Amino acid sequence: MESEKQDYGKFQWFFFVILIPIIFTVTLVVIILSVAGFDVFGKSKAVLAEIPVIEKLFKDEKQDTINDREIVAQETATQKEAKKQREQTIEEQATMIGALEKDVSMKEKEILTLNQEIKSLETQIEEIKEADLEKNSKDIAKLYDNMSSKKAAEIIPNLNEEDAILILTSLDDRHLADILSKMAVDDAVKYTNLLSSNTQ
Repeated sequence: MESEKQDYGKFQWFFFVILIPIIFTVTLVVIILSVAGFDVFGKSKAVLAEIPVIEKLFKDEKQDTINDREIVAQETATQKEAKKQREQTIEEQATMIGALEKDVSMKEKEILTLNQEIKSLETQIEEIKEADLEKNSKDIAKLYDNMSSKKAAEIIPNLNEEDAILILTSLDDRHLADILSKMAVDDAVKYTNLLSSNTQ
C-alpha cells in the first residue's frame, strides 16, 4: 500500500512540479513571441525539418502538397479547356443563328415581293375580266340592238335578272322603251322597277 502511495506521490510530484510548469512556460513564450511578430510555428517547422526522422515526415508532407497542387493545376487546365470549348461552341452557334436569321429575313422579303406580285396579277386579272365583261356587254348590247323589239321582249324574261339588267342598261332609251312595251305587263313592271333601283 505504501509503495503505491509512493508511486502515486512521485507521479503527482512530476505532474505538478515539472510537466505543468513546462507546458505553462512554453505556452507563455509562444504567446509573447507571437504578439512580438515572431513566426513561432514557421521557425519550429524549419527546425524540426532538420531532424533526420522528422525531416522524412516533412518531405512526405511537401510531396503530398506538390501532388495536390499538380492535381489542382490539372483540374484547372481541364476546366479552362472545357470553358474554352464551351465558348467556341457558343460562338459557332451564335454565328449559325445569325446566318439563319439572315436567311429568314431574306425569305420574308421574297414572300413580301411575291405577295405584291400576286396582288398585282390579281388586279390585272380583275381588270381583264372587267374589260372582257364590258366588251361582252357591248357585244350583247349590239346583238339586242340589231334584234327586233318583239323577239328581245320574248328572250329577256327568260334570262337571269343580272344578265337581263346588264343587257337592258346597255340599250339606248328608245329601243329599251320599245322592248318593255312588247313584254307582258308583269315582266315590264318587274324590269322597270329593277332598272330604276339599279340607276339610284
